[in-house]
Amino acid sequence: MIFEDKLAIIDMGTNTFHLLLVEKSNCKIGFKEIHRDRHYVLLADGGLGTISDIAIHRAKLAVDSFKTVLSLYDNIKLVIVGTEALRVASNGDIINSYVEKQLGILPMIISGAREAELIYKGNNLVVQSKLSPYLIMDIGGGSTEFILADEAGIIFSESYPLGVTKMYNSFNDNDPISLEAVINIECHLEQVLLKLTETMKDYNLRMLVGASGSFEVLSEALTGNLPHKEIVNITLSDFARLSTKVISSTLDERREIKGIPENRLKLIQVAFIMMRKIIDMYTPELIGVSPFAIKEGLISEYLTSQV
Repeated sequence: MIFEDKLAIIDMGTNTFHLLLVEKSNCKIGFKEIHRDRHYVLLADGGLGTISDIAIHRAKLAVDSFKTVLSLYDNIKLVIVGTEALRVASNGDIINSYVEKQLGILPMIISGAREAELIYKGNNLVVQSKLSPYLIMDIGGGSTEFILADEAGIIFSESYPLGVTKMYNSFNDNDPISLEAVINIECHLEQVLLKLTETMKDYNLRMLVGASGSFEVLSEALTGNLPHKEIVNITLSDFARLSTKVISSTLDERREIKGIPENRLKLIQVAFIMMRKIIDMYTPELIGVSPFAIKEGLISEYLTSQV
């Protein structure tokens, strides 16, 4: 696996399609960003079983946009991966075929385990060893990955069917969400995460590392900044203050909270319930919002293969 000039990664997630174009660099992380773009496609908006026609249309528009960007550059190594929605949807091949037609490459549909592995490799570029053990939480639309790691590597890694869209469709009941629904979400997390919870008993968690768009909202709302090349640190007290506000809010009230983009207003409440429950269960000392995930994990693999 070699790229001599530029590497482009397209990550086709359940909620968001991402494009990251980089070139090799002598900097600490080994690459320099040339272009980054994302489109909210919301493939599971109508459920994960079948992707709706409007979601397929959004996905095609995103692919067309990426094609336009990539056409501006020469000598690009292109890698395309798909995750939960394209793993399980009955009509995901419609999108895969369109990608192949437009970009000349059939997407690799990766497993949940592979997704977690790449998320770890991406975050390993930026998480300081002194903050171990740390727990990476990547909230996707269809699945959520948890990776417990220390300076020696991965201790525990698992992908769970706990995506924020899936959780919203299963539990959200009102505006604002009811206390009963909040409790149901929390109980569901406890039941699904029994194996992780058993593992966590042997570790004093230093940091919860959030690697997803939901955590980016947390960072932007509290600090005004999105993570770029380094971890953005968030205190537990600041998280508690914002999460209480978000979880108890109506959609219109969330619209007034600075830092929450319009396209995340619907799902962010459930994401914050999930974050809060994980913090309560595993008691990290600090929250870190990471700029890196699957895309950077793939880049790390390509760079390592050339050493």
